[in-house]
Amino acid sequence: MHTASKKQKTLRPRKTRRLLNNPVVKSLIYGRVVLIFLLLIAQLFLFLAFIIWLEPYSKYLFGSGIAVSILFLIYLFNTDGKNEYKLAWMIPVLLFPLFGISFYILMHLEEMPREIRRNIKAIKEETKHVLALPDFTENQMQYPEINDFVMYMKTEALVPPYLNNEIKYYPSGESAFPDMMESIRHAEKFIFIEYFIINSGYMWDSILNVLINKVSEGVEVRVMYDSLGSAAISPVNYERYLNSLGIKAKAFIPLVPVVAAYLNNRDHRKIWVVDGQCAFTGGINLSDEYINKARNMNYYWKDTLVRIQGKAVRSFTGMFLQLWDLMTETEDNYTYYLEQPYITYSIPGIAMPYSDNAYNKKDIAENAYCYMLSRAHRYVHVTSPYMIIDSQMMNAFIFAARRGIDVSVIFPSHIDHFITYCTGLTFIKTLIDNGVHVYEYVPGFIHAKMFISDDTSAIVGSINLDYRSLFNQFEDALFMYKCPVIADIEKDFTDTRNCCREITSESYKKIPAFKRAVGRVFRLCAPLL
Repeated sequence: MHTASKKQKTLRPRKTRRLLNNPVVKSLIYGRVVLIFLLLIAQLFLFLAFIIWLEPYSKYLFGSGIAVSILFLIYLFNTDGKNEYKLAWMIPVLLFPLFGISFYILMHLEEMPREIRRNIKAIKEETKHVLALPDFTENQMQYPEINDFVMYMKTEALVPPYLNNEIKYYPSGESAFPDMMESIRHAEKFIFIEYFIINSGYMWDSILNVLINKVSEGVEVRVMYDSLGSAAISPVNYERYLNSLGIKAKAFIPLVPVVAAYLNNRDHRKIWVVDGQCAFTGGINLSDEYINKARNMNYYWKDTLVRIQGKAVRSFTGMFLQLWDLMTETEDNYTYYLEQPYITYSIPGIAMPYSDNAYNKKDIAENAYCYMLSRAHRYVHVTSPYMIIDSQMMNAFIFAARRGIDVSVIFPSHIDHFITYCTGLTFIKTLIDNGVHVYEYVPGFIHAKMFISDDTSAIVGSINLDYRSLFNQFEDALFMYKCPVIADIEKDFTDTRNCCREITSESYKKIPAFKRAVGRVFRLCAPLL
């Protein structure tokens, strides 16, 4: 009886895959996304129609519109936040006061972000004593040269440093996937999975079959995914389907057809935790392109990730539980999940998992990157799929290059988002004009998010070099210092750079004028992209 039930459950994902791959069903799924987009456009047209309706009164409204715009801009520039972001709002506010101010209000003053901000702060306060470690002083004494950064992450990001962990680096999604699968096959207590994108196909269906089997064995399985990133699987309905299989599932902030900030404030994290004994993080999502198995792909998808084993896994477990409890309005027993019998490895180095989000106003992700640029003595090597960089990050890159540091950045040759790509080209021009070496990844698309410095420091995680990642989304990463794995990360960067072509001032001029022009135009609103 038990065997038959298990077999029946195992077959359901195959039926689901066939269903999701059906052209009619696919059109309905993507039609849902299109419908939301059309409803958003409809809202914008309503604003425009209202403006047109007021046109006969324009001579009375012109002066008052200017006055309201000036008053609003005074308010805007006295709020906290990046000046570039505020400047990006000047054009719509000055040219179309009613539309610009109304759009800003819809993007910032609705209730959900305020509620999320309050709840995040409450959860952080309630759990920080559980996540803290008593051996903080010991870590300081072993690596006093980074005491400042360790102290910053301890007090601001509320994450401790960890000693004696084993870290493995994977130079591609397909190299990591077998170990990820092996980890969940051996799960005995719990599996936590949190990704921006989950999409039906070979990768996710393989994972799902194992998860169903583990549920039948009594393993607790939780899956959280972003509603926008995972729109192709119809997030809310898929959440119900996973729950029907015994998998605890949650779609992060379901999409609604209203212009609002939480359309940008997405869960972009990539966290995979098994039994509190191992965790994976990096750039990959759970979709076939990330392991180069997607159909009709005519380019290579380069991504990277790390697996960590040891006590540092507890921070990834804590990160997952905090956001899960926030979204599900539940309270977990953190001690049960965090206080596992961790293996102590005789491996040098500090590991610090950390996260950042749109609501803490601390710029933790950007400060971590800037710290590596500021303390480098020989080199800083970077990979990022997007290059829309704010002024603080740009100054850090330029200052490092002008100090004689080898600052090298690899970005994709394949265009993922046309406007974002073109806008990024304008920032690349600024970098190369100031001594930064920028390389284009010829084989295709590089999605990896990494910083490596001086053979001693590295960051691997989900955090891109753009406003969206650094300031608008939920992100995670692993900071490593004097860990042996950094040599493997740097070697992969060097091997990858050998597959690239450098963009120089001369080669930049050969980029089609149309792309450069699009980039210049949209650079005006780069923080809003």
